[in-house]
Amino acid sequence: MESQAQDYSRAIGIRGGLGANVTYKQFVSSQAAFELLGGFYFGDVYASLTYEKHNEFTNDVRGLTWYWGVGASVLLSSGGIGIGALGAIGLDYAFGDIPLNISVDWMPHVYLIGGRGFEPGGGGFSIRYILER
Repeated sequence: MESQAQDYSRAIGIRGGLGANVTYKQFVSSQAAFELLGGFYFGDVYASLTYEKHNEFTNDVRGLTWYWGVGASVLLSSGGIGIGALGAIGLDYAFGDIPLNISVDWMPHVYLIGGRGFEPGGGGFSIRYILER
């Protein structure tokens, strides 16, 4: 029997932290999701796509998961273009009675081409409207 880690299928919202982003999360299985982020990061334009593996955090709180992931990012700045990789670790909670999801995470980046090299400060808080359960 496969465990059900997530409590929604698709959600869209905003993410704040060191930048201002739009976030869209789409589950592709009961425990795997893709998250697309796009927005502004210290005045530059930023986009990333992350694959995230969601896991049950505790059986006591329905809708709460922890996740880890990996992905790629692009940074457009006045100094050129940066292409890099990122890691992700976070907590995700979907409210049961309203179509709302929140998450807090850490997404450190390393820019392999251009960009700023290693960026350890990629923490953020997201709030999303659940489009589909």
